Amino acid sequence: MQQRVEINSFLVTKLKEDISFTKYDIEASIDEVESEENHIKLKYKFVLLSNPTNVKISIDGFTMIYGNQQEMTKHLSNDEKNIPHVINSLYQEIFPFLYITSKTMQIPCPAYRLADITKANQRDMAPLLEQVEKDIELTTHDDTRLVDALTKEDVETETPESIIQEQKIHTV
Repeated sequence: MQQRVEINSFLVTKLKEDISFTKYDIEASIDEVESEENHIKLKYKFVLLSNPTNVKISIDGFTMIYGNQQEMTKHLSNDEKNIPHVINSLYQEIFPFLYITSKTMQIPCPAYRLADITKANQRDMAPLLEQVEKDIELTTHDDTRLVDALTKEDVETETPESIIQEQKIHTV
């Protein structure tokens, strides 16, 4: 089995210079575009968002998987952490771009392996998420009064140049 990866767009957005963070929340998606007997073409997208929010990295493109049906089915199946094998191999292919860009932009580098993200961490977060949802429900009515009470002096304004520093790389 062989996999070829194409990058169509790569975007890094950095809001401010002096906000430190060590963690990225990673979203990944794949969609089947074409399927033949000996290959599958998939569209992929990764979005990495720093926590706390300061940096957003977005990368998307296509990948072709060549092989027999059994090999392709195995490559599209999930691993023991319920992450598709194809997502892990895609991430490993694009990681060098993430590393070089993070060093150039002077931001923390994302994790080397997606496999380090486990369902146990998600299970540990479930009670916290439930509490946050309850807090949101409780504060919704208070927030409306707070917004009405704001004056123009309370709102800090900045120019877009002082907020956003972008680096775009497009490949063909």
